Formats: sequence, structure tokens, C-alpha cells
Amino acid sequence: MNNTQVFWLILTAFLVALVARKVRVPYALALVVTGLGIGVSRALPHVRLDPTVLLTVFLPPLLFETAINLRVTPLKRDWFPITVYALLGTILSTFIIGCFTSRFLHIPLQYALVFGALISPTDPISVVAVFKRLGVGRRLKLVIEAESLFNDVTAVVLFSVMMSLIYGHKASAAAGCMQFVQLSLGGAVLGIALGMLATRVHFELDDHLVEIMLTTIVAYGSYLFAGLLHVSGVMAVITSGIVIGNYGMQRAMSPSTRLAVNAFWEYAGFVVNSLVFLLIGIQVTYVSWSDKWLFAGGATVIVLVGRAGVYPLSFIVNRFGSNIPASWQHVLFWGGLRGALSMALVLGLSPGFPYRDLLEAGTFAVVIFSLLVQGLSLGPLLSRLQLTSLPTSSGSGPDSAKIRRLAGEILGVEAALSEIERLRVTEAHSDWSVAVLARRYHDKLEALERQMTALQPEYAATKVRSSSLALRKTLSAEKAALHEAERQGWLEEEDWAEIARRIDAELVGIDLAGGS
Repeated sequence: MNNTQVFWLILTAFLVALVARKVRVPYALALVVTGLGIGVSRALPHVRLDPTVLLTVFLPPLLFETAINLRVTPLKRDWFPITVYALLGTILSTFIIGCFTSRFLHIPLQYALVFGALISPTDPISVVAVFKRLGVGRRLKLVIEAESLFNDVTAVVLFSVMMSLIYGHKASAAAGCMQFVQLSLGGAVLGIALGMLATRVHFELDDHLVEIMLTTIVAYGSYLFAGLLHVSGVMAVITSGIVIGNYGMQRAMSPSTRLAVNAFWEYAGFVVNSLVFLLIGIQVTYVSWSDKWLFAGGATVIVLVGRAGVYPLSFIVNRFGSNIPASWQHVLFWGGLRGALSMALVLGLSPGFPYRDLLEAGTFAVVIFSLLVQGLSLGPLLSRLQLTSLPTSSGSGPDSAKIRRLAGEILGVEAALSEIERLRVTEAHSDWSVAVLARRYHDKLEALERQMTALQPEYAATKVRSSSLALRKTLSAEKAALHEAERQGWLEEEDWAEIARRIDAELVGIDLAGGS
């Protein structure tokens, strides 16, 4: 793409953003549909989705922007289900899709497994946008986002292993596993090292422009160095971003610099995603579909079957103590949208690669189906499963407009309270000043929620259910910790019994109030 083409794409994305806000349709989906229109009309005839640009220019900022916003504490809490979904889930999906594609769509197994690997990574962009709009819980958002981030690593490494097997390298399972470990572990070590090195430099700086430049160097440098060292560039970018986001930004940056860095990467991610979704729509129109419809439709069904592996994996993680409700499992299944990485991998196949045209058509069909069908139906699914905490009114009257405005204000106040809590822990502010600020925002939140309840009574019921569930989990955690203290001899048995009766009484009260 030349400069003129990039300008027209950015201008188009800007206009689509204005229209999408006005008519209240998901921005990513509007971009894809606009891209389809541009491609069909040949308004920008020489614009194509270049896999090299996508992998080396667009992918690092997309990964880094997500990684710096992942917090280590909740990741530690849910590391087991995230690991199972991102690692075992992607491997299971690859082999289910590969075997079914080979059996029913008549592609040799080795090439079908390549398709299984490249189509297995999920793209959380559209899903997370819906989550934010509807106020879905943070833990579900974290599981979806972290799984999508880390399954990129698994899928890219699996893709590399499958390609090496096709081109005559050692075909043993042990060799494949060893290559997988070397690529992913090597990328993680490189990313952590670069993230820690950059953090050490951040301690010596206090200039937001220079520090933004340093984070950019880390994002692209980790990917490029990984390529030179023959390790996973995706893993290197993700781990360096997590280190910067949780250590460098929290301890080595001033508050003003932290805000500037966050704003820069939010904008970078927005621009890159806008271009990618437009280009996806454009690129799809260049596929010759006349003799590939049957394969494309079959591939779409098979990919959904492969994604259904989240259900048995959820059974496993729940047996080991994680709590992934059935409603979450439905969201994990239907919210497994495909996107830019799958298209980059299939477009990166050499022109002479066997069955390349079929694999390309199958990939594009799956991506478009997931974005347009699954993406558009995800909001109603979340509402039906009662996983939303904000109203979903889509009317056009004055009450509907006020409800949407109040919902946005509530999200803003909740974000402010989260930042205040972080300041309480990480910044050198006096407790009284933070408490005063927190009280002010709590009062504002209560006033907004009273207005929301007056306009939409079911909002109050949703908040009560959410609060009751949170209280139940808190009380259960308190009881477990105190019981452990009694077993260790730190708490007298009589005291423990009295406290346990009090907690049990509160839990019964929640049940009687309908909070269970």
C-alpha cells in the first residue's frame, strides 16, 4: 500500500466510525461490511491485505496493546482455565478441524492440519467491544481476552510445526513437541528479558514522549529479535507487554507518563484494527468463489465443531476447582471469532502450496461468518444468558437516549473507581485524600444508578443479582481462610465456630433474598 491508499483507508475508517456511533452498530462489523462494498465496487483496486505488512507492521502493536492492559493478579487467579483453553483447546481444535477437513472435504491430512492450525486462533476485538458496551463481568472478559491472546502463540507455533513436517523435517511426535516448547519458551524468555531491560531504562527517564518511543521499540524489537533467534515472536511481544504493563508502567512511570502511554497504545490499536477490518472485507472480494462454496460452507461448520471443544475442557477445569459456569461456556464457544491472524497465515502460504486456493477460501468464509453472524448475535446471546449489567435498549425515544447516556456515565465512574483503588495500593497518596475521592465517586455512582433504575427497573434486579453473587463469593473465601487459620492453630476452635455460624447465617440470608 502507498501513502495515498493508506490515507483513503484511514478516512474511510473515520467516516465509518461516525456512522457506526450514530446508528449504533458494532464498529468492527461496520468496517468489514464497508470493506466488502469497496472490494465489490473496486473503489480502491490496488489495495490488498499484504501478509508481510500484517505480520510485521500490524500484528506487534495489536498484541502489545492488549498485553499491557492484562493484569498479572487476575491472570494468576485464572491461569489454569486460560492455559487449558489457550494450549489444550487450540491443539484440540487444530486436530479436530484437520481430521474432519481431511475426512469430509477430501484434503490430505497434512494440509488439513495446516488449515486447522491457522484457523484456530481467535480474535477478541469484536467480542470485547460488545462486552464493554453491555457491561459484562471483568472475569469473563479476562478469560476471553487472555485465551485469545495466548492461543495466538499456540496456533502460530503449531502452524510452524505443521509446515516443517510438510517440508520434510522430522515427523515424530517428540520432535514436534520439542520444537513447540523451544519456540514458545524461547519467545517467553526473550520477551521477559526485553521487558525487564526496558523497565530498568524507564526508571531513569521522566519524559512521556521518550518513554512512548521506548515502548514502541519493545513492541517491534521483541518481534524482530524473536525472528532472528528463531523463537516465537508472538510470545515475545505478549510477555514483554505484560512485563511493561504490570511492572514498568506501575512502578517506573509517573502518572502523567502512564496516561500518555495508555492513550498512545489505545490509539495505535484503534487505527491498526480499523485498517485490518477494512482490508479483511476488501480481500474477501478477490477470492474466486464459484467453485469453492461447498468447501467454504463445510469449513465453517467444521470450525464450529472444533470450537465446541471448550465444553469438555470446561468440564475438566471445573473438576480441578475452577468455576466456569455453563453460560460462560456458551459465550466462549460462540464468541470464538476469527480474524486477522488467520488471514495473514493463509495469505502467507506460497503461491505453489497445494490446496492453497481452497484453504484461502475456507479461511475467508470462516472469518466473515464469525464476524458478521457470530459477532452480531453475541449481544442478544449475552442478554439471554443474563450476563449483562447494563441495559441493552435499542429504541430511539428520549428515554432510550437517556438510558444509553447513563450507561456510559456509569461505565466511566466505575473505571474511575478502579483507578482510585489502584492509586490506593500503588501511589504515595495519603489515605484520607484517596478516601475522600472514592466517596465522591461512590456518591456519583449511586445517583446515576437511581436514575437508571427509575428509567429501567430491571437494571436494579441485575445489580442485586451481581452484588449477591459477589457477596457470596467473598463470604465463602473469608470462611475458607478462617477455617485454614483454625486448622493451623492461629484461631481458637470456639472462635472459629462462632465466626462460621455468622458467615453461614449471612449466606442463608442471601439465599432467602433470592441472591443465589
